[in-house]
Amino acid sequence: MVVIKPTTMSRIFYLLPLLLLACGRYQAPAGFAGGELQPSPNALSQQFLEGLRDGREVTDIVDQLAAYDPGKLSAALDSRNEQLAFWINVYNGMVQYLLTRNPELYDDRADFFDTPRFTVAGQPLSPNEIEHGIIRGGENRFGLGFIPQFFPSKFERTFRIRGGDSRIHFALNCGASDCPPVAIYAPDTFDEQINTRVRSYLATHSAIREEDGEPVLVTSPLFSWFRGDFRDHDGVDDFLVNYGVVEPTRKNIRREYKDYDWTLETGIWAE
Repeated sequence: MVVIKPTTMSRIFYLLPLLLLACGRYQAPAGFAGGELQPSPNALSQQFLEGLRDGREVTDIVDQLAAYDPGKLSAALDSRNEQLAFWINVYNGMVQYLLTRNPELYDDRADFFDTPRFTVAGQPLSPNEIEHGIIRGGENRFGLGFIPQFFPSKFERTFRIRGGDSRIHFALNCGASDCPPVAIYAPDTFDEQINTRVRSYLATHSAIREEDGEPVLVTSPLFSWFRGDFRDHDGVDDFLVNYGVVEPTRKNIRREYKDYDWTLETGIWAE
């Protein structure tokens, strides 16, 4: 009688999927890598937001994001929609995570946005580093969308999303009352989701009124702060036309910008 030692048995179970895969009889589960299962970055970012929304403990997910291998993260984010969905989810999750636990951080907004307090793939990051260095593709936060960021870190150069996408301004939630609601983005449906969020936000933050007999569009100051970003839609005027805020015949309507309500308000979730 042949006795199979426990160590031998464990090796058989470990190698069995690989043997069957080689024979064409086994489909490896998503995330299988040499016997180790790891959620995709976007799956992890979605679980992060779902946990925060539902009031569950998310410390384990935060730890997984921090420990994610940078090389694997870069390889997994192999399309613009993968990149945009992941980093928007992480930004929004980071803000909700930090401010629901320590709302006093928001008392000094400049410090909150500048200080690295959340780690992704071994790199401590601040909200500004994720928003301007990565999601906006390395734009200077004071440059209105016309001036690149000076001296970006190696991490930012690796993960920055090149080409820009002005729609992100209606997806990022920085913790203020006037911020767009937090949606949970997925790469496959990203464009549909974010277009919906743009239209929804502008519908509640834009209005045309008469002033001295002339129409005036009163809208979000996001269009002023990041005006250069909207060149991907040939400028703010065309963006507003494309999303149905103004008619093409009123494309050059005079604009005024609302005051932004910076009151801290977490937990604003998209329906």
